[in-house]
Amino acid sequence: MLLSFLLISSTYGAAEPGGNGDATRDMQCGGACHGDAALNETSLATLTLSSSSTVYAGIPTTITLTATNLSLSSTGVVGFFLLTDTTGHSDTPQDAGWEVLSDSNGGAANYVEQTLSSGQSETSVSWVVRSSGIGTTSFFAAIHHGGSSSPFFGVTPSGYSVEASEVPENLPRLSADFTPQSERILGVPTELVLQTEFAESVQVQWKVEGGAVMSAQVNSSGENMWSATIPAALQPTSLQWRAILQGDGPEQTTPWFTLTAEEAGWEVEEFAVYLQAFALLFLIAGAVISLQSRFSPLPESSKYDQTDLLPQHLDTAPAIESVTDGLSEDSEVAPLPAGGLPNGWNEDQWRWYGHDYLAGKYGGGQE
Repeated sequence: MLLSFLLISSTYGAAEPGGNGDATRDMQCGGACHGDAALNETSLATLTLSSSSTVYAGIPTTITLTATNLSLSSTGVVGFFLLTDTTGHSDTPQDAGWEVLSDSNGGAANYVEQTLSSGQSETSVSWVVRSSGIGTTSFFAAIHHGGSSSPFFGVTPSGYSVEASEVPENLPRLSADFTPQSERILGVPTELVLQTEFAESVQVQWKVEGGAVMSAQVNSSGENMWSATIPAALQPTSLQWRAILQGDGPEQTTPWFTLTAEEAGWEVEEFAVYLQAFALLFLIAGAVISLQSRFSPLPESSKYDQTDLLPQHLDTAPAIESVTDGLSEDSEVAPLPAGGLPNGWNEDQWRWYGHDYLAGKYGGGQE
């Protein structure tokens, strides 16, 4: 009854009022994560994608989604998708050969959530992506959020084309396998390590939200290797940084990468966890067995039990004394005849069979 009441009292619009969390998600989640996809209403938000005018294969670039005309629920949570198809399956950038290096929340997911303030009707989200090959890819944006009573979902009606061209040979750039750092620990300066190609000098700039652009000290740590130090963060927050690369080719500026400061996590030793789990298991098992034996009912007497009808005292047969196998005392040896041991007898024989000799069994007789 209680379960039925809870199911009836819940509403589809509030199925996930706190959001689902940033992650790599297909578009289908936007149609079903709030509840039954058939009950979704169409969001009235306007979604617009934009990117750099020139995009090279293997070099990070930024794709920005601007959402306007937002009308949200009281929680203000709204989720944004960056997609490469609208089929609802295998439609993430990774499925089309694009790697998400960074998102505006400090992760590397194609789906991100924001919590907007009351009355806020416009926002933007950005992703730093990198293509694994040349060619044209159509990107789509989708949005889902709560409303007054129902979930809302929307997607761009047409794709936004991004063409990745072959990179010029001498273009200064980050190495093709470079992955930006996304997290750092509070109270500890962060050293960014950059691998580059065809770069003769590197500058690193960083900024916090609403702050001025600052320059970090950059040192060369080897061929095509650079390091830059970002001051320590005093509280959980995020900043953005980018690199300016110079060489024989045209100067290149990387996208803004997001770096999030978090408290250091607890280090857990797996063996100790398993050991404690087994100890707790044995403790609980022992407690259950002890309680079961204490509170289990006493066995009922059988109607066929007639033990009380038997005599209270039974005569017991006297104990039979054990007979020794040998003669151990000299007093049990038969007395010798007047002439001593019979002819041919020794003392040991007389010890055992003397009585029989005197009884006449061996030719003797009582004297």
